[in-house]
Amino acid sequence: MALGAIMILGAARGRMGIGALKYPFAFVVAVLAIGFCAALAIPATEGPLSKLWLGLPARAAIVIYGIGLLPIIVLPLAYALTFEAQTLNAEDVARVRELGREYKARSEGEPS
Repeated sequence: MALGAIMILGAARGRMGIGALKYPFAFVVAVLAIGFCAALAIPATEGPLSKLWLGLPARAAIVIYGIGLLPIIVLPLAYALTFEAQTLNAEDVARVRELGREYKARSEGEPS
């Protein structure tokens, strides 16, 4: 849950929130939760003759392929598809600069 909260806080933009990123974020949080629960729920019966999933024991495959690879594939695609809407435009940059100038002028005018 902490990872999902950090992603949301990092992508939130004022009143717009996270916009279309809510679906990929929900997917990633669900994959992480389900993956960790599944890896912990599988009985510890691995041995030399256990069935391998893409060359790994079941628990390791869930962690590596599910928890590790799925978010690495989904999140960059989601950010790339929403880049224009989620990044600062020229008006936002001008507004931030103006606020910075106002803050600097206020802080220089106040005695310390």
